[in-house]
Amino acid sequence: MNKNRLVLILMILLNLSGLKAQEIMLKADRMKGEKRRGENYQILRGNVMFEQSGSVVTCDEAVYNTAKEELEGSGNVRITSSEGAVVTGSRLFFSNKNKTARVDGNVILRDKSMVLTTPWIIYHTDTRIGYYGAGGKIIDKELTLTSRTGSYNPTLSMLYFRYNVILTHPDYVVKTDTLQYSNRSGTAWFFNFTEIQSDENTILCNYGSYNTQTGQSYFTRNAALINKENTLRADTFSYNRNTGIGHAYGRLWVKDTAQNISIFGNRGYYDKNRKYTRVMGNTLAKKMEKNGDSLMLKADTFVYISDTATQKRYLHAFHRTSMWRTDFSGTADSLTYKFDDSTFYLYGKPVLWNESTRLNADSIRIFIANSRIRLMEMRQKSFIAMREDTGHFSQISGTDMDNFFTSDNKLKTIRVKGNGKSVYYIKEKDAAVTSANAVQYNNMQIELDSNRVSGVRFYGKPSGTLYPMTDFPNEQKILPGFTWDENNRPSAGIFKAPFPVPPLPARHGENPALPKSGSRKRGKG
Repeated sequence: MNKNRLVLILMILLNLSGLKAQEIMLKADRMKGEKRRGENYQILRGNVMFEQSGSVVTCDEAVYNTAKEELEGSGNVRITSSEGAVVTGSRLFFSNKNKTARVDGNVILRDKSMVLTTPWIIYHTDTRIGYYGAGGKIIDKELTLTSRTGSYNPTLSMLYFRYNVILTHPDYVVKTDTLQYSNRSGTAWFFNFTEIQSDENTILCNYGSYNTQTGQSYFTRNAALINKENTLRADTFSYNRNTGIGHAYGRLWVKDTAQNISIFGNRGYYDKNRKYTRVMGNTLAKKMEKNGDSLMLKADTFVYISDTATQKRYLHAFHRTSMWRTDFSGTADSLTYKFDDSTFYLYGKPVLWNESTRLNADSIRIFIANSRIRLMEMRQKSFIAMREDTGHFSQISGTDMDNFFTSDNKLKTIRVKGNGKSVYYIKEKDAAVTSANAVQYNNMQIELDSNRVSGVRFYGKPSGTLYPMTDFPNEQKILPGFTWDENNRPSAGIFKAPFPVPPLPARHGENPALPKSGSRKRGKG
């Protein structure tokens, strides 16, 4: 909201400030005295005029009660203040004793570029508080404000508009029950349900404020920010329009509509210029996929970045990261997800679980297409363990591995690159393990069928031995780096939302009897 325009609104409501309690000096074309009901009156007709501290009041006719110091005027009522503001109407009532002035009948107040229209307006000359209460409309160049009531308190330098307040500007529209503005601080407050619409966003809240000097805004009580791509809901959020920096607190929920991903948390930070969002505190991320499955993520911190130069979006998860989907789950210190090609990067002791298979390496990259795992790249200290039965684990280790999956996301092919070692067990379908093969090699490709080794191809000169189970040495059953910590395998139960999605503020209907704002000119927002 532009401070200068609100100051002009303030000046409108101050236009009667020259009407102060003092003796009235009346002028007219014709004047006569009358006694009515035992009281003395002056009857004035034709070019009635009096002046009060620089403000000139004129009308066609007037009746003045000399004892009560009350004047009733009618016909072409006009008040011109020393500042140049002009009020026109059909009737005037002025009480010098009670220090009030009221103008009725299609009241129009003009001041410089601004016009106020209202059925009536009242001004208290002692407190200097101006007030209208039957609906008013203020137009100042590109700004229009309508409300049922409006007032100004000069002692507090406070403007106050109430009931179906609609502020229309080319860049935004504000609809609220109550709007209060401090001329001293340049702060506007919104009370009860408030809706702020622009070309960029819609903001909803039950209480809020905006400082026209600093550009700082504050919205609370189920606040929400909605645009075409994103929705943000929180107990409270603040935003500085000048710096583009925002903060959110308490029950924060952010949804990227285009990518169909939601993030929960307790605290948030937003940088508009960097397209950077950070969510912390009891976080959870949930991405709905095309097949109806859900990818769930937990971490200490989520960072969401939208690169406007490349039109790419990234989700980073930092520290104590866990992920879960119906067909795989895992843990890592950190994770990055690229939305444009559905690629995951896992760093810091990543571990993934697929059915009865455990995979780990120094870093893992997962390529997903149409909800299907297309390729999983494991780099440095790669290790795969597959449980055959109680006490027997097939194992594969090497420097790097490339893993390919079936259409239903089951491990199908493993390509080992460098320093390969393996222990795999052989059994016939559901029968018990009959033999074991311990092999060392440089490169190898292993084919799996239903999580069992169905074929092996070596590159180079492998060395190894096929043992019957009775002769398999215990020291060769476990390869260096083997771990089976299934108790650390993430389960669906830990990925429950920390709280329900915060509700939107309750809307209220507009009173059709009140003035309506015109259609607004669209701006850049």
